[in-house]
Amino acid sequence: MPADGPVSLTRQTIYCFIPIMNWYAAYHIKKFRKYLLIVIIVELSLGGIHMALIPEYDSDRMFIGGEQTAENWDMDWGEMMLRTDQQLGLPSFLMIVIIEFSVTVYFIRRWSHQWNLQFT
Repeated sequence: MPADGPVSLTRQTIYCFIPIMNWYAAYHIKKFRKYLLIVIIVELSLGGIHMALIPEYDSDRMFIGGEQTAENWDMDWGEMMLRTDQQLGLPSFLMIVIIEFSVTVYFIRRWSHQWNLQFT
């Protein structure tokens, strides 16, 4: 339920780092739709940049052992996530995570502060 009074900025900030709770933090201050729109745009933009900067993975090397056979259905998730250039892939992935959390914390704290000003 949306809050009836002021909300704790500290608690709202902690909720930003917990999956699903970040949605609750936005819903708690009646900004859920706007939050989802902003987060989806940011994540799609950063994902597109990540895909453009890092070369595609080799689908033959994606499976452990080289070729896709019944024995090696295990996927190399490191290559799926970081693509073939892991020296560039890991910093790029970490930068995306840092930017996403920064955007989330910024908007939730800003909106929570505005929400609290309504009750003073």
